[in-house]
This record gives sequence, structure tokens and C-alpha cells, in this order.
Amino acid sequence: MSFKLKTILLFLGISIIPYALTMILMGNSFRQEQYDAITQEMNTQLSLTVERIDQSLQTLQNDMAFIAKSEVMNDIYTQDLDRRISNLLLSKKNDMKMSGDFYVIDPNGKIIASSDFSSISQTKKLHPFLAIPILSNFTQTQIAQLIVTYPLENFLPFFSNSTERHYYIRHHDGTISLRPDIFDESLKVSRALKNQPKLTVVLEEEKGYAYRLLYKYEQWFIALLIAGALFIAVAAYYVATALIRPIIALSDTAKKITRTQDYTQQVSVDREDEIGQLSDAFNTMIGGMDKALDEITTLNHEIEDTQREVVFTMGAIGESRSKETGNHVKRVAEYSKLLALYYGLDKEEAEMLKQASPMHDIGKVAIPDAVLNKPGRFDEEERLIMDTHAALGYDMLKHSNRPLLQMAAIVAYEHHEKYNGTGYPRGLKGDEIHIYGRITALADVFDALGSDRVYKKAWDDERIFTLFKEERGEHFDPRLVDIFFDHLDEFLSIRETFKDMHES
Repeated sequence: MSFKLKTILLFLGISIIPYALTMILMGNSFRQEQYDAITQEMNTQLSLTVERIDQSLQTLQNDMAFIAKSEVMNDIYTQDLDRRISNLLLSKKNDMKMSGDFYVIDPNGKIIASSDFSSISQTKKLHPFLAIPILSNFTQTQIAQLIVTYPLENFLPFFSNSTERHYYIRHHDGTISLRPDIFDESLKVSRALKNQPKLTVVLEEEKGYAYRLLYKYEQWFIALLIAGALFIAVAAYYVATALIRPIIALSDTAKKITRTQDYTQQVSVDREDEIGQLSDAFNTMIGGMDKALDEITTLNHEIEDTQREVVFTMGAIGESRSKETGNHVKRVAEYSKLLALYYGLDKEEAEMLKQASPMHDIGKVAIPDAVLNKPGRFDEEERLIMDTHAALGYDMLKHSNRPLLQMAAIVAYEHHEKYNGTGYPRGLKGDEIHIYGRITALADVFDALGSDRVYKKAWDDERIFTLFKEERGEHFDPRLVDIFFDHLDEFLSIRETFKDMHES
């Protein structure tokens, strides 16, 4: 994870988490207030309804008490059964616009008078809603009872029901009356009637309808929460980006310097704080590194030049001990480079082979002069001594870690190997012989055959060309032989340019 992303996430965490917690707490508080407000409103409506019902029942009870004490009730005592009392009760029923009836019942349960004229003089089981004793005006003893049957449907005018909200009655035994519908989820508030404690009025409202405004507020709240979070996220992104932009510039410049090795680049940060000081220190450091790198590069070039001179000189020393001219190593070097380029080696590798090839006979410095400079052919023992110069040269050079000397060690060790495996010192065959050895072998033989040696005279070109054709795939890599003949003019031009002075 990048430093930029970590910083942005840190700012987001610092900003959004407290914001979200605050908004959630505020939202919960607001939601609870709305719940309480909805419940309070339902309780208020219920209280008003219950009070109206209680007032109506209290009025009913007061009227019945007034009737029970009225003078007309003395007719009961005197057994006057005319319809005067019944007419009074019917008139009261009509005034109250109620369902049910009033009854005057004697101690034996016989209906003496009623707003329901058809029931007079009958005896039947009634379920009184209210009952008032009737006392004699003379003896003050109970002579009858005034009761009213009051169906609960009389409460309906007090209930303002709708499809989302309704009232109903719950009895003390848990049974329900007047409930028009059942909601899947609802809110309920209830209150018992003062005049009828066994009856409880319940106000029920469908939950979705009750919380409709709250749900709408919650949707707006969520939208506001998301919008606020997005605003904070954008703000945090730009603030974090502005803060870390100099650091990113430092990082990008460091990466670019690492990639391009261009130590002249500088970071431009116009700030007076610690980041600005860091930028200045970075620029100073890079400037110092650029200067130091220039010095190191110059020193490396000097070392490489010195190394090339030493290699060439050592090669020339080896050849001079065998009475060969310095131009021999120059020609072998140029031939080797030309063969390497046409073979497909890159320019840098071909140039290095040019510098390393003069060391091909460095092992000759360890060969005794009597053998090295013998004018005639070697006997078997002398040949064995002479053949050790390849391994001796390799041993001299193999310990170096320098690429140039490592290449020179390969050239010294393998330039006498033959493509068919009959060469020395290891009898390598084909591609087992390093390409450096195969190239130097052809270059060395071409120049050696065309030059005078203590043990022979120079061959003419036709004889050399005939040998090369015969040794294609035998002594020499066939591909290199083909390259040689394809570009023969260039090889002859090199030989002409670096010919020995006595040949001119």
C-alpha cells in the first residue's frame, strides 16, 4: 500500500469515523424523540376519547339517579302500572340517542316499566350496564331497581376510526370488542374507563402509518449522512494530497534518479516547514552524489583505459618473447572484433573481445626461451612444454573479477581448441568451446600463417584460403569460416593497415 493511500485512509478514518458516530447518535436521539412524540400524540387522542366516554357514562348515571328519585317512581309503590314511567324512560333513551333500553325491575325480577314496552310485565335475564336502586319516598327502602342495557356499540360515535388507526374495547378477561381490523405491526396505547374499570379503551395504529414521517426523515437523514461522508472524503483526499504532495515529489524524483541514473535532477518544494528542509537536504545530497558520481566515472574510465593498456602491453610482451611483432596482437584484436560483430555479438562485447584477444598467448611468458624461440620444429617433449602455455595463461588470469580479464582468461585457455575436438588443452568440441575461443582461434591462425616466424616463412593467401576451406568444421567453426570469406576484403584491409614494418 502506497504512502499516499495510507495517508488518505488515515485522514478518512480521523474525519469520517467521528462524523459518522456523531450523526448516528444524533439520528438515534431524533428517532427516539419521534417515537416519544408519536406515542404522546396517541395518548393525547386516547385521553380525549376516554374522557368523552366517561363524561357520557357519568351523565347517563346521573340521569338514571335523577329518574330513580323522581316522584313518578312512587307509582311503583302504589302499583300504578300505567305507561307514565315507561314513557319517561323512552323519552330519555331518545334524548340520548342510545342503543339498549331502560328497565325498572321489582325485587322478584319482574319488569315493571321499560323503554321497551313489549317487555313490560315479563321476567327475563338481563345484563345491566348500570344499575340504580329505587327507594320508597315513605320508608326509604328499596322497592325496585333502574337498570340500563348499554351495548358497546354506543361507544362507536366516540371513536374516530380510519383504515390506519382505530379504537376497540378490551374486557378484563382479555376478550376484544369493536375491533374492526388486525394490523401486522402496530402501536398501541390503552386506558381504562373510570365508570367501567373492567373496560379498557385501546387506540391502535398501523406501525408503517404511525412512523411514515419518521421513515421519510430517516431517508433524508441517510442521504445527508452519505452526502456529508462524501464531502469529508473528498476534503480529506485533497487535504491529504496537498500535505503529501512534496513527499510524493521526493519519492518520484528518487525513483526517476534510480531509473535514469541522472543525478542532475532536483525537487522543487516551496515550503518553509520540515518538508521544505527535507527537500533542500535531498537536493544538496543529490548534487553531492552527482559530483561524486562524475569523479567515480572519470576514475573508472581511467582504470579501464589503464587496464586495456596493461592487457595490450602484456599481450605484446608475450608475443615479443617469441620474436613476434606487436602488430600481430593488433591484427588479431581487429580480426576478432570484426568476426564477433558479424557473428551477432553486441558492440560492447565485441569491443571487449578486441581488448582481450591480445592476451591469447600470455602464457608464453612462462615457456623457456630455448623452446619458445627454437628455429626448427619441436620434438615431442618440446611440443608438450609449448602446449602448456594455454593453461598457464588461464591460470594467470582466472582469479580476476574484472570482466575484461575473465574474457582474456577464456581466450587464453581455449584459442587452441579445435571444432572437431582434437585441440588442446582440454579437447573441447563444437559449441563446448566458448565463442571467444573459437573467434580468437581463427583470427590467430589467419595472422600466424600470413606472417614470418622463426620456424617458418609466411604463407601466401591462396594457400591460407585453401587450408581454411579444408578446416571448415574441423579446426574452425564453420559459421566463422563463412563470415571470414563473406567479408574477406575487410580482413585483408585490416592486415594491410597493421602490417609489419619489414613487410613494407
